Amino acid sequence: MVKEDLVLTIPNPHRSEIGVDLLVRILRQAGISREEWSRLTR
Repeated sequence: MVKEDLVLTIPNPHRSEIGVDLLVRILRQAGISREEWSRLTR
C-alpha cells in the first residue's frame, strides 16, 4: 500500500483476504480514512 511517501507492506500469512477489522486497524495506523481507502481502491 502506498500513500505519497509512505509505503506500507501488509503481511498476509493466510494467503486469503483479510478481515474488515484488521484492515481498519491497519488504515488507522497508516493515517488513511476508510473514505480515502475507498477512493484509492476504485
